[in-house]
Amino acid sequence: MKVNRRQFVGLLYDSILFEYASHVGVDQHHILALADLADTFAFVADFYKHNRPLMDIPCDQFITRNQLHTVIGLLDYIEELDRGVFEIFPRNVEIREDAPSFASSSSMKRDRRKQQQESSSGHGHGHQQERERGIKRSRSALDMFVQAQRGWSTTDIYDHRGHDIHHQDPDTDLDDEYSIAIPGLSKTDIQTFLWEYAYMPEEYQDDIATLIRYLRRDEWMMNGSKGPIVAFDWGLEGVQKFTKEYNQNKIHKVEIREQEEVKRAQEATQMLQEEWSRQQELAREQEAAKRIKTTDDFIWRMHKSLVISAGDTTAIEDLIKTLEAEISEYFDFCFLALVPVGSFATGSHTRYSDLDLTLTGNTKTIAIPALADALRHFNYEGVTISIPRTQQPIQPSTSITPSSTSAIPLILQPFITFIDPKTEMTCHISLNDPLAIYRSKLVYTYNMAEPRFCPVFLALKRLAVQRHLISGSVHQDRHRPMPLGSYALALMLITFLQTENPPLLPKLQQQTPSSLEEEERDERERPVKETIVQGIDCSFDRDWKYHRGLGSGNSKGVAELLMDFCRFFGYVFDYESKEVNARIGAFRWRPDVSSKTAGASNSQVSSSSLITVFSSMGINSGPTSSSSSSSYSQSNPPTSSSSSVPKEFKPVTLHVMDPFVMGLNITSACQGDQVRMVKECFQEVYEALNEGDINHVFSSS
Repeated sequence: MKVNRRQFVGLLYDSILFEYASHVGVDQHHILALADLADTFAFVADFYKHNRPLMDIPCDQFITRNQLHTVIGLLDYIEELDRGVFEIFPRNVEIREDAPSFASSSSMKRDRRKQQQESSSGHGHGHQQERERGIKRSRSALDMFVQAQRGWSTTDIYDHRGHDIHHQDPDTDLDDEYSIAIPGLSKTDIQTFLWEYAYMPEEYQDDIATLIRYLRRDEWMMNGSKGPIVAFDWGLEGVQKFTKEYNQNKIHKVEIREQEEVKRAQEATQMLQEEWSRQQELAREQEAAKRIKTTDDFIWRMHKSLVISAGDTTAIEDLIKTLEAEISEYFDFCFLALVPVGSFATGSHTRYSDLDLTLTGNTKTIAIPALADALRHFNYEGVTISIPRTQQPIQPSTSITPSSTSAIPLILQPFITFIDPKTEMTCHISLNDPLAIYRSKLVYTYNMAEPRFCPVFLALKRLAVQRHLISGSVHQDRHRPMPLGSYALALMLITFLQTENPPLLPKLQQQTPSSLEEEERDERERPVKETIVQGIDCSFDRDWKYHRGLGSGNSKGVAELLMDFCRFFGYVFDYESKEVNARIGAFRWRPDVSSKTAGASNSQVSSSSLITVFSSMGINSGPTSSSSSSSYSQSNPPTSSSSSVPKEFKPVTLHVMDPFVMGLNITSACQGDQVRMVKECFQEVYEALNEGDINHVFSSS
């Protein structure tokens, strides 16, 4: 180990100053004669001479070589130091040339030296006795080691003048002319010194602790800065606060404390960051809530502005009565009735909606061309017959057996479009479409059961029309294919609200207690009157008042419901594998569609019945079509033959299942790019709603 003895002696020097400084107050100085300091270093040199094997840093030769055991050597040493201290003593130390004002040990030595000189001039015998007493005193500090039988030799012991103690030293009084003023230390100064000392080289500390211990006991005859004394394993003692072990523990405790403080600071910082994050999140939530509130108010205002007035409703009802009377008169009062279907029947009719009607009753002898002639007879404008267009075959969407599938398709009926000259309303009449009536009644019941349904549906219709997902007017856009229809959009919203947590809408077609024993029925299960229309089960619970309030447990407003709907169909819904099924109130995997229906006759229509329906219309049973006189009339179903195209090459098809006709996908024409168009539309609307950009969502551009 390479030892820097100059640094070691300097730290020892600062430690000696610290010991003396502890004897005076903060505003006082301890005056130490350089002769006494020289004696201290002489003691240190002798101590190393006789305890070399037990010490780590022998520095006796360094002390004698640099004359630190003499006043002259100390003068040179201290004058070379910055501030009169080596490194860690916190205050300045000054050298003084005047003699101290108190009887120091050096002044007593001076007196003894004078007495020795006087005795040597005429009293040789007295001189010899005094010399022996001086030798005896010089060794008195080392008596403890003699007791320990270490047998020191006196030939290497030096006094503060740097001469062998066995030789006579001429008196110069230099030791009485110089002293150093050591300032007292404050508590802060003391802590500063101890901390600086603790971080000094560890290999120095046990030696300094040992030297301070024996300097206190045998040279200074004082307790210095006090503190406990500890015994080392090698037989010596030391001042505890100067030892390596003590300072290592001290530093370790401080490091642990600092680590704990750092940890507490980090935890405090983390808490501040979390609090800041919470505040930011709260601000974002408040901003989002404000945007949602603004959108919510806009949707309700839009709903209020779109819903027709009582006067308009009366005018439409009068139009229906007049039209019914005129058609009955034209066909000799053969028990005919006009029934509203579509938006007017569901309660979601607006001032911009077309009026969809179906003629029921004794219509066997009435054909579409004859009905058109009747309308022209009563001066209705723009009377035209819309013939369904042909579309490509669609793969069956359920696990229906080939035999039953061959009985499909259900047809899309031709319809008549005309304009009422009084109300300037565009009207559409189909011939005997009872399924459209029950579909409209089903949507109407859901609409009445939940007040939030109609505003959300109207908002969806508006944004869908503006993005060409549905047509705003069948008459106007009948030649332009649309991905969706109003009926499909209504079923998508119904199923979405049925699957909310908690749900806003019931499952009206699942209220079937007739299959259970009386004691097994739940209180909320409703008796459902069985209704079979053209061989199709159209039963559902029509008592909307009973279900009104079901959604009271869900606090979402219309804006939030609209956002969640667009997010679901924009990012969540699996268009490739799932279907929208309002009958069971679920978005289920298509392979899981049950084939165990209660009788094939309840879910399919026979070929003979189709021929009968076509014949009653006065038209041939031609191919199916993609357009309809009403968004709630019969849509094209899957065709009979299965496609030979591999599954991985088939375009993705949107599946929105009819709630009455089992296995009928009413959006079978929405494939490929149109599905992508639907998905991207809802994504775009969701992002705009999330940013509160209402104009982008509902603008007509």
